[in-house]
Amino acid sequence: MEVTLLNVVDNTVLIESDFIPSNGLSFLIEFNDRKILFDAGDNGNILIHHMILLNIDPSDIDLLILSHGHWDHTKGIRALLYHRETDEKLRIIAHPHAYRRRRFAKFLTRTNLLLKHRTYNMGFPKLSKKLLDMVILDSTTEPYEIAPFLRTTGEISDRKEITSTSDKLKMKEGRRYVEDFQLDDLSLILKTKEGIVIILGCGHSGVLNICAKAKEFYPKEKIKSIIGGTHLIALTEEKDLEYVAKNLEEKYDRPFLYFSHCTGKRALDFLTKRFGKDIVKPFMVGDKLTFEC
Repeated sequence: MEVTLLNVVDNTVLIESDFIPSNGLSFLIEFNDRKILFDAGDNGNILIHHMILLNIDPSDIDLLILSHGHWDHTKGIRALLYHRETDEKLRIIAHPHAYRRRRFAKFLTRTNLLLKHRTYNMGFPKLSKKLLDMVILDSTTEPYEIAPFLRTTGEISDRKEITSTSDKLKMKEGRRYVEDFQLDDLSLILKTKEGIVIILGCGHSGVLNICAKAKEFYPKEKIKSIIGGTHLIALTEEKDLEYVAKNLEEKYDRPFLYFSHCTGKRALDFLTKRFGKDIVKPFMVGDKLTFEC
């Protein structure tokens, strides 16, 4: 079974290409006749523009999985739905918290900006009744099996290692906003013939915690690759980056690292220097990886 992973939306593109860099993430996973979108990016126009360039028909997407509910992974959903020409409803799989509203935790003091940020939603976009009728919103904290070789991690609440959460956002709970611990963060695990491949959205749970979760499912399998956003930009001290690198090397099989999106240039430079370009590899918009499962 051949499975492909295509980068549709990301921060980095080739300069000479027609792709547009965007502070969001969206990957397309294909196998057999299935087309699964992992996140929808931060800009609907860019998402659709790239889908046209990559010859992806929005109507052919049969499942959307959200790594979490933050705007840079969900804002493209409305455009995706607007461009679908099918009566088939789009099933969306996510953690229950992914559908909640988010906002900045700390407001600026100027009144006009204060009012703006109080009303601005940094989470799942508001959908009209027409768009809501086009989707099936599934929510679960448990791992979800997409295929015998592909599943979500489910909620990763056991976070013994360093996390990559952000303290700048709050989440709406009832009528009030509470601290957003990013419990909705989930990743994908692809079991290939050469080991497991972990696909991340932002990796707020912490890349080491995600690796530990993947090993719970496949304790005897080698981690071949880790792909996607890791939010290592949140780790400001080199000793923390070294701790992550050391564990990836000694405990988690020294996998190939296709880190992108929110990883951050400083972390990428550190890891490239630490492991070399044979291990740390680029994965830009339009790039495709193929796996045998």
